[in-house]
Amino acid sequence: MKIDIVYTWVNGVDPEYMKLCQQYSKETMDMNPERFRDIYQLLKYSMRSLELYMPWVNNIFILTQRPQVPDWLDTSHPKIKLVHHDEVFENKEHLPTFSCNTIESYLDKIPGLSDYFIYMNDDFLFGRETSKDMFVSPEGRINVFGTIMGENLPFRLYDGKNDIIGLGLVEHCPLLIHKKYWADMAWINAKKMEQTRSNKFRKRTDYMMPKLYKYYMLRYQRKHSRAVKLWELNKFHMFYKITNDLKYQQERMAKLRTMRPNFYCLNDDQRDNPNLEVVDMVKGFLQDSYPKPSSFEKKIENYSRI
Repeated sequence: MKIDIVYTWVNGVDPEYMKLCQQYSKETMDMNPERFRDIYQLLKYSMRSLELYMPWVNNIFILTQRPQVPDWLDTSHPKIKLVHHDEVFENKEHLPTFSCNTIESYLDKIPGLSDYFIYMNDDFLFGRETSKDMFVSPEGRINVFGTIMGENLPFRLYDGKNDIIGLGLVEHCPLLIHKKYWADMAWINAKKMEQTRSNKFRKRTDYMMPKLYKYYMLRYQRKHSRAVKLWELNKFHMFYKITNDLKYQQERMAKLRTMRPNFYCLNDDQRDNPNLEVVDMVKGFLQDSYPKPSSFEKKIENYSRI
């Protein structure tokens, strides 16, 4: 089984990109800096962790808005496939978009993508050797992270008033996807999918694609999926919110260093004024954990702490 990796990424400090955002923005939350900024260069470190702990992956696709490309990325690397939104969006009226929900809905349309792929946000990282067994059972069933007890309850889908039941711990995980199942998920939710795709920015009434996929797998593809319950997930995954509370962050970071989970999420929750001491601490952790540049990076002489 060949398994590709797909990242979605955006350069939130690109002046042209921000100008375009402002042109379409209608609400204050549309310009929430947590959705765009990249003060930790997490994609770079995520890919370092990927090469270090999951060398068995096939190709790595990075889906972003044209003409963006990470300035450190070696696009000539044989495993790297840079893809822009206009190459996968079937309905060009959905462009441009600044909504991850819209972008993720088109993942299965990426040209050349393997039938099975792992979808990653750039703030997902790996902390130790991680085999395919973490994502697919010996019987070939897809492991579904993102439930408490293996439920497939529809009220857990984001849909306006219900988003209060979102749980970061079980929702921010790498996701093994089968392209056919992703397409089927979109087809049976066509009306809601079109509503989501028509939004230029994230809305409370959107379906969130990873949540929808997990629900779909456990509801319609139970024979081909396996629900990983919360207490099992806790053994190898950690969800880490980066806040501005320095003391609390020091305690959490120490736990992360000790646990070294198979995978974890560093979720930026620092609002519009990040604590610079926290920023420096997290940058130090990343550089200490992944000091060696990956083969996916351009060759430069000095990789000092960023």
